[in-house]
Amino acid sequence: MILSVTKIELDSYSKLIAFFKFNSQIIKELQQSNCKKHKVTGSWNLKVWYTMTLWENENEIDAFYRNGTHLEAMKQSKKFSSKIQSQRIQKEDVLPWKEAKKMFGNY
Repeated sequence: MILSVTKIELDSYSKLIAFFKFNSQIIKELQQSNCKKHKVTGSWNLKVWYTMTLWENENEIDAFYRNGTHLEAMKQSKKFSSKIQSQRIQKEDVLPWKEAKKMFGNY
């Protein structure tokens, strides 16, 4: 299994509504995809967001990321954030958030 963890730092609060719109559409598509598990959390100030998705293999991740709303979100990502980081690791289940955030030097 492959776990994908992404950190998105919004450039400003004015980007929050547009981010929420994309994020809610992506979550709906995740629920209809081959994604095994997913979760999202934000920071207390709502400017930093983390997503975590669990997939059977790299092909399933790439098929999802390169289609639909996620593809459109990636095309427009520079309008939301200049700081997007993502990592993929071999894992059989999702991580606790504290552990996942450590992947980006947090905590």
